[in-house]
Amino acid sequence: MSLSEMVKRFKRYGLILMIILVATFMIGLFPLAQRISVYYSTTYVKQLKNFVNELIQRVSGQSQPALGIVVKRLTKNFIDVSTGVDLSGLLVYEDLPGLSRNPKGLFTYGSSAKFLLVDEPHILLIEIPSSLFERILSAEMAYVFLASSDGTIVVSNNMNLLGSKIYPKKGFSKIGSSVGYMQVEPIEPFKAFVCSFIPLNTYLVVLLPYFLVFIAALCGAAIWLTLAYSFENRFMTAMNLALENVNQSLSKLDKTEEVVYVPIETEITELNQLQNGIQRLIEAQKASWHELHAMMNNLQDTVNELEETQKVLQERNTQIIATLAEAIEIKDANTFGHSDHVVTLALDLAKELGLTDPADLEAIRFGALLHDIGKIGIPEHILNKPGRLTQDEYEIMKMHPIYGEKIVRKISGWDLVADIIRHHHENFDGSGYPDGLKGTQISLRTQIVGLVDVFSALIEDRPYRRALSVEEALRLMENEMVGTKFDPKLYEAFLRVLQRYIRRSSTRV
Repeated sequence: MSLSEMVKRFKRYGLILMIILVATFMIGLFPLAQRISVYYSTTYVKQLKNFVNELIQRVSGQSQPALGIVVKRLTKNFIDVSTGVDLSGLLVYEDLPGLSRNPKGLFTYGSSAKFLLVDEPHILLIEIPSSLFERILSAEMAYVFLASSDGTIVVSNNMNLLGSKIYPKKGFSKIGSSVGYMQVEPIEPFKAFVCSFIPLNTYLVVLLPYFLVFIAALCGAAIWLTLAYSFENRFMTAMNLALENVNQSLSKLDKTEEVVYVPIETEITELNQLQNGIQRLIEAQKASWHELHAMMNNLQDTVNELEETQKVLQERNTQIIATLAEAIEIKDANTFGHSDHVVTLALDLAKELGLTDPADLEAIRFGALLHDIGKIGIPEHILNKPGRLTQDEYEIMKMHPIYGEKIVRKISGWDLVADIIRHHHENFDGSGYPDGLKGTQISLRTQIVGLVDVFSALIEDRPYRRALSVEEALRLMENEMVGTKFDPKLYEAFLRVLQRYIRRSSTRV
């Protein structure tokens, strides 16, 4: 028998059994369970509610009681007007109109439901004996009851429930040791509820025939699964033998040993055909192995050449960038060597702050090197002016970060570098230029380059002033710039870096 024929047969048997199982259970269980709920919950609750409302309306409008119902007029202190009997200790209530929580009859035999209504200047007591509820409370395998506002059961078809308390809420709940479904309907305007409770035992008893049918279908499915399991065992045994044979051949192939794959004969035709196909694939693999090995060697040589070319290109790019930075310093003769100085201190400060991302460090390196590249667009008479700049000249000078960003923005992958160049004159308090950024709006990379740029400029000669000593520069920065131009924490880290730098160089920075 072929594998496809065996699988089709098992699928056919399984499909029939599963349809019987699912159809029997779904068609019988859920509609009947719903019908049980409707029959016991909705029907009996509505009947009892209508019955209570009808009796109260009939009696409250008549002077003479009927059907064994007792009607009494009471004072506000619950004293019977006609007999003078004090009923305040027997009538328990919360709000009027309401249902008393005492199920024991006062003027009737047995238990009763006692409704209290306001009938100025008296209170009207309507006591309905439980005997009148018997035709409504005759439900079998379910509890039907009348409860006061606090959940005390006053009338019920189960006498053991009288006086006990429940939580009147629709849904599954627990009464005593029984768990079941509760249906609740309020009686307006009284603070009372009509409830029904269907124990789970009721569902089990009514649904027992359907469970039996389900079990029968389940047994049929179990028989089918047994047959399927038997087939699976035979199939897996043959498959494992074939896989073991294939794995042994592949293991030898990985070690470049000579492989001769011999298929194992099994009971499954398709599996035998699969092994024959594997045999042909292995033979083809053996034939192409040496060709693939030669291709890999050639590919490795190509990769090595590409890596070498990449190194050469990277070195050339670095040289071009260095040349560009030098061109800036040649135009602005007063800042010769300034960019190299900024690069060294900026990278040391970045490492002090824990920056380890290669992208961040590269951006800081090139951003520090080219931060003044935009000065190419500033006239030389402004760059080299021996005195202080006029306001108009200063506004022109403030354009060099924008020019610099436009130059490097066109270089692919230099977005971080462009950010440093544009914003290296932004201040911590937002008073810088060109965008007026403040605080964390300025990237840490940019803050690092900006701080080092200011320090380096202070200790270098300028046409309009002499170079400051390191001590003078630090004093000026602490008194006038920390907290305004720079983040105080960043400045503290810079001091640590500068001290180490001075110790290393053993000369004035």
